[in-house]
Parts: sequence; C-alpha cells; structure tokens
Amino acid sequence: MSDPGTPVLVVGAGPTGLLLAAELARRDVGCLLIDALDAPRGWDRATVVHERSLQIFEALGIADGFLDAGVRTRASRIFSDGELLGEVDLGLTGSRYGFQLGMSEEVTESLLTEHLVAHGGAVNRSTVLVGLAPGEDGVTATLERDGERRDVVVGWVVGCDGMHSAVREAAGIAFPGADIDARWGVFDATVDGWSDDHDVVFAHLDRPPVILTPLPDRRWRVYLRPTSETSDLVAEAGEVLRRHLPGVGFTAVENPTRFRCHSRVAARYRSGRILLAGDAAHACTPAEGHGMNTGLQDAFNLGWKLAMVCRGEAGEGLLDTYESERRPVAELVVSSGAEAEIAHAMTDAGERAARDADLRRMLADPDVVHHEAAAASELDRSYPRSRAVAGDDNALLDPGVLLPDTPQRLHELTHRPGHTLLVLGGPQADPARVDALVTELDAVGGTMDATLAAQLGVVDVTILAVRPDRYVGLRDDRGDPRVVARYLDGLVA
Repeated sequence: MSDPGTPVLVVGAGPTGLLLAAELARRDVGCLLIDALDAPRGWDRATVVHERSLQIFEALGIADGFLDAGVRTRASRIFSDGELLGEVDLGLTGSRYGFQLGMSEEVTESLLTEHLVAHGGAVNRSTVLVGLAPGEDGVTATLERDGERRDVVVGWVVGCDGMHSAVREAAGIAFPGADIDARWGVFDATVDGWSDDHDVVFAHLDRPPVILTPLPDRRWRVYLRPTSETSDLVAEAGEVLRRHLPGVGFTAVENPTRFRCHSRVAARYRSGRILLAGDAAHACTPAEGHGMNTGLQDAFNLGWKLAMVCRGEAGEGLLDTYESERRPVAELVVSSGAEAEIAHAMTDAGERAARDADLRRMLADPDVVHHEAAAASELDRSYPRSRAVAGDDNALLDPGVLLPDTPQRLHELTHRPGHTLLVLGGPQADPARVDALVTELDAVGGTMDATLAAQLGVVDVTILAVRPDRYVGLRDDRGDPRVVARYLDGLVA
C-alpha cells in the first residue's frame, strides 16, 4: 500500500466527529470528515450540555458561544405522582460551572462546525463510506457520492457514524448489549400557565415517566415513555404535568416523534488502524443525558493522542489507552442508564412506593447528592490505572484525575495543545528551587499560598504533567525532572 495521502478519515459529522476533526485540525493533522447527509439536521433530540463538556469548550476557546446559546440549568428535581422526592443541585460539583446548558443538538453541531471551519476544516457531505480495506501502513476507504465511487488511502479511520456504524461493521467489531423494547417519545413545547422555575430539569417518575428539560425562549424539550405505540404524546405528558401544576397545558408543540433506545458498548474501540467514538462505540438511554456528552469526551480524549501518533511524537501504543480509558466510562454510562430504565418502567404500586422511599432517603443525604451531581455533570470520570498516567498518589489530586477548574482557576494555565508542566511550591518549598524548575522544564506555576497548597495536597515541590484533555498525567511530589522525562518518554514508546 502506498503512503496515505490523508492522515485521518473521520466518518460522521455529528458532535463527536466535528469535535474530533477540529482537534486534529488545530494540531495541524490532515483530516477528511465525511457525512452521508446532504445538510445538517434541522432538529435533533439531544439537549443537555454537561459541565465537563463546558470545560472542554472553554479549553478550546468556544465556551462563550455555548453559554450565549443555552439555558443555564442549575438543578434537577425529581417527582413521583406530583410529590417532590428531592433535588440534585449542580452547584455542589465544585466546578466553576455550577450548571448545565439546555440547548438543542443542532445548535451544538452548528457551533462545533464554526469551530472546525475556523481551523481550516470542512464537512464533506452527501458522502457515504461503502468499504474499508485495512493494510499494514494505512487503510483504503471506498467513498460514494452522487453515484460515483472513489478510493482514498488514509492512515487512520475513526467511525463517529452512530448506532448503525458502517465503520464498526466494516471492521468486524461486535456491538453487544440489548435493544430497549419500549420506545421513548419527545417533543418541544411551551407550557401555558407555567409558574415554576425555568432553570431546572423536572423529572416525573409517573406512569408514564416524563422529563422536561429547559430550552431557550422559555421552551421545553419533553421526553416521555408513552404507554402505547399509538398514544397521544402531548396528552399523556400533559396529564402527568398537571399533577404537579394543575391548569397548565402544552402549546406551540413541535417535532413530536417516537424513537428506540439501546444499551450497547462495542467489544473493542480499535481494530488496527480503525477506531470508534461516540454512538458508534456506545448507545444508551436518554434518561440521564449522557450520550452526546460521552461522545464529546471520547473525541477530546482521542484527538490529542491520534494527533501525537500522526505527527510521529508518540508510538501507536498510545492509542490503546484511548480504549482502556474511555470504554469503562461507556460501560458505566450504559449500566447506569439501564438501571434508570428499570426504575422508570415500574408499574406495581408497591415497587413504586419502595423506589420513591429509596430516592427520598438518598436525596436527603448531602454526600449522595454531591456524588449524583458529579456523576450527572460527568466530572467524576477518572483514569487511575491507565498507562498514560503515572506518579505519586494523593487523595486530593491523584494521577488520572481531572484537574479542577477551581481553586483559583489553576486550569487556565493549561491552555496549551500539548502537555503542560506545572511546578507548584507548597509551604515547605524553597522559592528559588521552584523558580529554577519552572525555567528548566519550560513549565508554569510558582509558590502557592497555603490555602491553595492544602487544597491540592502540595507540601514541598510538586510537579504535575497535565495532559491536553486536562487530566493529571503525572504527579511527582519530589520535584524530580528525571521523573517527568521518563513519563513523557514513555508516551512516545
């Protein structure tokens, strides 16, 4: 096989594919992004942008566009038969984003497309992948557009092409799991007579379950589990809502539709030079809003690793850490979603009463609510056993843990496309030594005040190697430059 003319082919221009293509482009890695659709979707059902996704967008310099476009959602309230069971306050995460954003997926795609174009990228539409022929040094992809076929030779292929991924099928990667029998329904609407908050997700675990997520202009995206294939979605959701707010009704209804959900995780995320991300790698219920956001994190994790490999700055083994880090996250998300499906589907009065009592008790426990807020925001994902992390464990900031965006906005020092070295001096540190290490390592940082040092568990001199996805790749509490060199050299191997 001849040398690939394009380093990477990304198949699928949803949020995952757009972000991945943009990450490659901003690292000067050539990328061909294709999508079968003639134009972007005019409406798509995913809604919530989680706090971790906002951190990603901030790192890319595009968070303001999302903040301007979405509704800041500060909490989730859970009801059953009109009775409040409890609330999850997203401000408990400790992130400077104490909220999620309510906005339709096509707006997210539009903003990510603008970001891609700003870095010289583009979406090649009306283009279908019809075949893959892997080789030792590249992959020949057969593409079809307007009835004409052509072969392109690329170094790598990433399937971001959804639940029915042609890339996954061509690579022969199994997609085990289950299809959820009962369909979901969804529509957008205004609620006439609404007098409650518009910055809260309202989850009603009734029969049928109904979830209202805020959209701009005081609109709502309404998800429900309809009682039959022919029931009136708007009427059923309205009946549930009026148990909480009598007299309200849905008006200006748009896009009512039914859809099927699945609980599946790909058996592998990589087969040679073919990789999977987003819905091609995992499919879950919309009950917890993790599908799109998990895909965005896939792209952010894979982007810097694939770029390093394409640029000859790391060995191909680095790509194995993509699967080892992201696949367990998908398994957790799918498992949690499946449990939520079971809880939503309960019809027996006794089982529902026991469920409600458990939820009421859990949501009254501050520790449980804090945990739930972190999980809902996807800020609790970590990679403690990855080959791409190393060093000294510390209960306050272990290797493999996400660098917090507080205290004192330490994360703002890590806006580099590559690894950032932080030299942090605690109360026992010699300031001169700290300054010398900053210069020697081309690092950033300095001596910290006692409060910040205590929050991060820094006593003397600590060196952090922060990965491009803002996870702590290395923690060295001895301030030894040789440890840093061994860690970075290990990524290249």
